[in-house]
Amino acid sequence: MPANLTPEYRKAEEAFRAAKTTDEKIERLGDMISALPKHKGTDHLFADLKRRMATLQRQLETSDKKTRHDSSAEVPREGAAQIILIGPPNSGKSSILKLLTNANPEIGSYPFTTHQVQPGMIPYEDIQIQLVDTPPVTADYMPRHLLSIVRKADCALLVADMSSDSTLDDIEAVMQAFTVRHVQFVRGKKDQGERDKIVCRILANKMDAPDAQERLELLRHMLGGMLEIYPVSCANGENLEELPTVLFRWMKVVRVYTKIPGEKADRSCPYTVFEGQLVGDICTLIHKDFAEKLRFARLWRGSDNPITVSRNEPVKDGDILELHI
Repeated sequence: MPANLTPEYRKAEEAFRAAKTTDEKIERLGDMISALPKHKGTDHLFADLKRRMATLQRQLETSDKKTRHDSSAEVPREGAAQIILIGPPNSGKSSILKLLTNANPEIGSYPFTTHQVQPGMIPYEDIQIQLVDTPPVTADYMPRHLLSIVRKADCALLVADMSSDSTLDDIEAVMQAFTVRHVQFVRGKKDQGERDKIVCRILANKMDAPDAQERLELLRHMLGGMLEIYPVSCANGENLEELPTVLFRWMKVVRVYTKIPGEKADRSCPYTVFEGQLVGDICTLIHKDFAEKLRFARLWRGSDNPITVSRNEPVKDGDILELHI
């Protein structure tokens, strides 16, 4: 059966042959796979393209391991959670970082103002959440170390520019740039070890712009409920004041306070984990002796009367623990 390759496939194949870098070759090969007609006559070609893609991915990973990482791309995790801002050029990521944190990023009305990753801390009640700005992503460009940074983070915020007529294409391009690298954005909690699934929510920025509401509805239709969307505006502050609370609840951060027997609980600096984690996880954060030798714990949860629990007890926000070894 003949392959009957389309003009779109031929064009993608020419772009692949002209590609210079491994990263660009992966992008163009992804275009070829997308444009390839799917029928019995292309089965062998499809399998060959998938093999070539796997080979290029291995080459890229090997190259990354051998290359010294730029120190500016390393983002030590701080606070209760680490959230990465990603998005197309000029979507307002740096403005969001500046308004919510203590960081002072360079902000411009022109694309690619952000060249390096830049972290800041969002204060929320008695904890802080780390927010990290990153260089923009387009259909043709993704910063070298962005994949590693995003994979290590607790979640990502994909920022959409609701003032732009190309916002749907721009968001689709960012998502495709990750998809072609085998990274998938997901709505809910991922299982431990699923490094290629990134918990993600969309920030629909610049909602003060004309026709922003119409673009928001189109974006919702395009996503079909795949990801949650939270509308904001850096210009007039729409929903920004509530955003730290939204992020805290979305991330399902759990604050646990500790006390020494016979003394009051220390409420100045809670230990933080995520919903579903256990007393044993708190012990690990405190000291290896507690993690290894814990006999039992007394737990106060909304009452003056404690209960005795083991290391396998799930903790909840506001719990007070008294550990005994």
